[in-house]
Amino acid sequence: MPHILILLTIITFVTACGTPAVKRITLAELDVNTAPISTDDTSSVSKSNDDIRQAYATYLEHASKNDKSRVDALSRLAALEFELSEQMLTNRNEQNSDAVERASDNLYDAKLNRTIELLSTALRDYPDNKNNDKTLYQLAKAYDQQGDSENSHASLKKLAEKHPKSKYFIESQFRLAENAFSERNYALAEDRYTDVIGAKKQSIFYQKSLYKRGWSRFKQAFYFEALDDFFQAVNLNAFDEYSTLSGTKKELFNEYFRAIGLSFSYMDGAESIQYHFKETPDFKHLYPIHTHLSNIYLREERKNDAVTTLEYFAKNNPTSKHVPEALLKVVDIWKLAGFSSRMNSALEAFYVTYHPGSEYWKKRKESDPRIFKQVKNSLREQILTITASYHNTYLKTRKASDYANSKRWYENYLEHYSSYSRKDNIHFLYASLLASNKNDINALKHYELAAYDSNIIIDKNSAYESILLTSKLSASEKNDNDKLLWIEKLTHFSTLYGQQYPNDKRTANIILHAGELAYENKRFKQAIMLTELVTGEIQRSMAIKINTIKGHAYFKLAQYEDAENIYHSILKDYSPAWRSDSSIIDGLALAIYYQGESARKRDETHSALQHYTRISQVAPTAKIAATGMYDAVLLAIQKELWNESIQYAKTFQRLYPHHKNAYDVTKKLTAAYLNSKQDIAAAKELEKLASNQQDRAYQLAAQWKAGELYEANKEYPSAIRSFETYAKNFRRPFPQYMESMFKLVALYQLNSNNEKANQWQNSIVQEDKKVSNSLRTERTRFIASSAALHLARNSHIEYSSTKLRLPLKKSLRKKKAAMQQAVNLYGRASSYNVAETATEATHSIADIYNEFSIALLESELPNNLNDDELEQYQILIEDQAFPFEEKAIEFYEINLSYVKDDIYDQWIRKSHTQLKKLFPVRYQREARLDGYINALH
Repeated sequence: MPHILILLTIITFVTACGTPAVKRITLAELDVNTAPISTDDTSSVSKSNDDIRQAYATYLEHASKNDKSRVDALSRLAALEFELSEQMLTNRNEQNSDAVERASDNLYDAKLNRTIELLSTALRDYPDNKNNDKTLYQLAKAYDQQGDSENSHASLKKLAEKHPKSKYFIESQFRLAENAFSERNYALAEDRYTDVIGAKKQSIFYQKSLYKRGWSRFKQAFYFEALDDFFQAVNLNAFDEYSTLSGTKKELFNEYFRAIGLSFSYMDGAESIQYHFKETPDFKHLYPIHTHLSNIYLREERKNDAVTTLEYFAKNNPTSKHVPEALLKVVDIWKLAGFSSRMNSALEAFYVTYHPGSEYWKKRKESDPRIFKQVKNSLREQILTITASYHNTYLKTRKASDYANSKRWYENYLEHYSSYSRKDNIHFLYASLLASNKNDINALKHYELAAYDSNIIIDKNSAYESILLTSKLSASEKNDNDKLLWIEKLTHFSTLYGQQYPNDKRTANIILHAGELAYENKRFKQAIMLTELVTGEIQRSMAIKINTIKGHAYFKLAQYEDAENIYHSILKDYSPAWRSDSSIIDGLALAIYYQGESARKRDETHSALQHYTRISQVAPTAKIAATGMYDAVLLAIQKELWNESIQYAKTFQRLYPHHKNAYDVTKKLTAAYLNSKQDIAAAKELEKLASNQQDRAYQLAAQWKAGELYEANKEYPSAIRSFETYAKNFRRPFPQYMESMFKLVALYQLNSNNEKANQWQNSIVQEDKKVSNSLRTERTRFIASSAALHLARNSHIEYSSTKLRLPLKKSLRKKKAAMQQAVNLYGRASSYNVAETATEATHSIADIYNEFSIALLESELPNNLNDDELEQYQILIEDQAFPFEEKAIEFYEINLSYVKDDIYDQWIRKSHTQLKKLFPVRYQREARLDGYINALH
């Protein structure tokens, strides 16, 4: 009894519900994107779907399995839950929040699971219910929404097996076929598509099943069978001419014929097409089949096969209206492939038969206007391509054959497409070809056709080229009368150009070209007259050009003052921008320069100098300005105007420091300084000359002379700088190099800078060691020996200051090292055989040994020795000192040996004095020196 009451409540609730029934969206309807249609229903009480679902849920909680309405309630509640899940899916897609989306996902999944649970319960509890086909369909749909394709397809499979007469059967089989196809089970897919196709009543899945069965068969390499299905699908559509189809129909057409073309590509290509249609040669879509097959070959880079397919079509279907299209596609294929020779050959052959004026089109132009128009337009593009190809080839090869081919195709174009000639710029291009082959008369004709319509310019570039070519023809014309005609033509063209393009950057030159022709032909007076004809207001740039021509013409007539006035007026009357125009500046400068030249030739020196030098004031950027100032320097020196020459040379250096004559100007300035007794200034200029790398010999002399001038004028720091520069940069010739370092030693000693003096003395010794004896001179030996001697003296002082102290071993080692260094340096000084230094060096070596002997004897005695030990120690020291005393005697005696060479100086005398002390038995009387030799030599 309670169950009945609940059911009555639900029925009442549903009846009262004002919510309109929603038509279920089937899987098939989803595929075709069909939306549910809502209808308005009025009721006194409106209930929500939530209330309805709750009512059904409440009912199901209490209903028994035996309740006949339970199965309907399960289905209805499942439908409501599914509708809710779909609504939630729609709402979720409209949300932007991640949190809201996650919550919606969870609720959506819960509703789908609830739907599946309800439908599964209905199937389990009521396996024989007559509406189970619908339940299975709904279950498959719910699984599909959940992404569970396996259970979805299982439900569809069960539906197809148990309910072959269901209205859902065909759709189920189609879905199962699609699944099998996606899983590459093409045999099963074929069978299931066949079930759909074989149904008594054709459905919305019929045509697609035909098409997909064709693909299933194709995948199994059943190409003939696949073609049967594809062609059935084509026949079902009854496609009209492709050009008349809608966008959607064209897409479907292309899809079907691509499949057909692909099938033939796996067979024997075009031959298979011919064989397939041998019984039905009038099939109206033969051409699309061939084009799709050709396109497939193109995508596979099989260009020859693509071309062969189209040529096969043309050969085997000679009466087809599409033959010209096919053969033009052949041209396109070779063009896109970059095979220009094949493209040209194909186009040459095509043109013979199918050009717009051919016999072929006389018969078909009216019957096939669309194809005629298409072919004519395409042929126009191809002719443009082949013409450009031959033209470019000719420009590279300059072969007569390439020129002839290009010329022929230009004429072919003009024969059929003259109305497009200006649009395609053909007259201009053809003219450029003719001009490049020196066919100037005909070239000008086509430039005129491209450029002018009566007295209006319609193509600026062509007009400009016509002006240039007319100028060329006038220049090359030998007949005076004909030349005048060309100039008149040029004037007419130039006038039109100037009127129509007054602001064009080329206009001024074009308008003035008549005057320029006169100037170029050395008709200078005529050129001046022509420029004076312009009296009205004209563009400023044009006026400048007019005056420029006038100024140049005056210049050529040697009317330099008039020319200068014209150039000055240009610079004065017009904007600063024109004052930097090089041609005007150079013209002005040259006019002034030649006034100077004229004055010089008249021996008007001061006038000439004034003209030469004012160029740099009036036109400092002119190329001739530096030349003018240079000539002023030369002329002033020539006339011995030293102060003026100095002034001009310094101005030249300031204005043109990098000019090619800058080096020579510095020479001239140096000479002027020397002649005017300005040694220091001359020295500075000489230093500049020395830094220039043009003339090494002059550099050497300049740097040396600068140093000497500084030294002579007691500018010692500058002298040092100059000689140091010399020593660092000019190591050859060697004697002068040594002399520069010797100078530096003297200068640093003069400035009491002994450290620097020692450095250069050391450099002298080291550099002398490096060179071969052939480079040495008597003077270099003296310099080297003097430097070595000076260094030895310093070392001798250091040696003498080193005392022997306890512990003796340590101080003795230090003393010996100092002794050895000093002896080596003295030895180096004496090795040059320079008497002035050798005697001092030899005597000093002897002194060092003698001092060492004395130092040993006078060294501190150890404090920890007894008397016997002290006596033994002193004997040991004496033994150590004796050889050094002997060595000293030896070198004193060596020094005495110079006497035999007629050398006797203070050092020999000192050596003799020392020998008297050390060896009195022998030397307290007059010495006998005949037996001595100079051991060092």
